Amino acid sequence: MFKTETANRADSEESGALVLSAAGKLRKLKSGVFNHLTDQERSTVLRHCKPMLAKRRSTIFRQGQQQLGIYLVLSGCIRVFFVSPAGREITRAYWFAGNFIGGPNVFSKEPHMWSAKAVSDASLLFIPSDTLRKLCETIPNLAIGLIEAMEFKGRCYSAMAQMLGTCSASDRMRQVLLHLASDYGVGTSQGIEIHKGFTQEEIARMVGSSRQWVAAHLKRLESDGIIRCSRGSLLIYDLDALKSPATD
Repeated sequence: MFKTETANRADSEESGALVLSAAGKLRKLKSGVFNHLTDQERSTVLRHCKPMLAKRRSTIFRQGQQQLGIYLVLSGCIRVFFVSPAGREITRAYWFAGNFIGGPNVFSKEPHMWSAKAVSDASLLFIPSDTLRKLCETIPNLAIGLIEAMEFKGRCYSAMAQMLGTCSASDRMRQVLLHLASDYGVGTSQGIEIHKGFTQEEIARMVGSSRQWVAAHLKRLESDGIIRCSRGSLLIYDLDALKSPATD
């Protein structure tokens, strides 16, 4: 069955998030909503879920729309972001299998505080808010899993707020590159090569700066012999130098 197989796959895949923070371990913690469910409880919950497929670049929900429920990510990657009144975007996190999107109001039908788009083809399970509340009232293990997942999200977003409020754009940029190296880097004879195609615009949205600033800073790191940029990939020559605080 689609629901059972994909839900089990979400439990087996690495759970985490790519989020601006100084705590790399945040991206490795498992935060599945179904973690504590027995087989019988899992079957009960899955009967109330709606399987969904999201194509790459498709919108899952928009900021300001009424929230109708939460989405459990089974596979793929989802980008969650906020858009300012002036139209500027800042990425809150990239969520992978095992996490859910659609908070913080998981029961009420308040407007969404941010938007979500699929970075890659993704499969999800949708749980309506009213149904989720009723299930949590009768299945304590589901409520515990939901609380733990929300705790994980809170730590991620708190870490992001601390980085934005206390670190320079240069330090935030270095932290993003370190995260990408840790999650997507491949060791070579020259250094760590990142093949994942994050564009300068996407990096800027994580850092909280402009694409032009990111382009200039990447060029500066390249001139310092720390990295080398090429189309579709980035090579980090000196990881220790990248870990050092920026001088500007």
